[in-house]
Amino acid sequence: MKAWSFSSMNMFYTCPRQYELTKVKNLIPYTETEATIWGSEVHTALENYMLGEPISDKYLQFKPYADKIIALPGDKFYERKFALTKNLTPTNFGADDAWVRGIIDVGVVNGDRAIALDWKTGKVRPDSDQLKLFAAFIFEHYPDVETVSTRYVWLKFNEVTKETYARSDLPGIWSHFMAKALRLEQAYANNKWVPKPSGLCAGWCGAGRSNCEHWSPRR
Repeated sequence: MKAWSFSSMNMFYTCPRQYELTKVKNLIPYTETEATIWGSEVHTALENYMLGEPISDKYLQFKPYADKIIALPGDKFYERKFALTKNLTPTNFGADDAWVRGIIDVGVVNGDRAIALDWKTGKVRPDSDQLKLFAAFIFEHYPDVETVSTRYVWLKFNEVTKETYARSDLPGIWSHFMAKALRLEQAYANNKWVPKPSGLCAGWCGAGRSNCEHWSPRR
């Protein structure tokens, strides 16, 4: 089984067949869109600005969010890669024993409190799973942290979604993800990837007719 991330686990639960074709057989290549290109540009611009570089007028509307982060006390990190083994011990992001991986856009650690933030450039679609995973990464990497405030910043809509987690929540967080990962492990063990038809089958999935009986061209 390959190490999972929030996005790959989400793909598996959306459609196991799509996961198989993308992550196991590598038959669906990653294709950038205007939205993903824009998202990458915004992430890079904000990261560079918080590291001390000027920000261009193109991204100036997002500067106030970055300024708030810069003003916070504590140790900060940007676009940091996290990885844990199945025993939930920290490991290198590219290590063979990595069981789960993730990247936190912005982190601030100040004593026993921390903030984990994710820039969002698309539609407002809150999903607490990613925030739970952010909190878990920080708890496992920073033993002194007792509280993690997690946030999605929906840049396009000037909205913020917040969830706060205590270290006492950690067993429940991992119980939630262990149950989800077990289904993924079983799919690998049995090599069984049952498709889950949805509106994505109408040309939005890259499977093609030869790889999935539910695929149809976009109308």
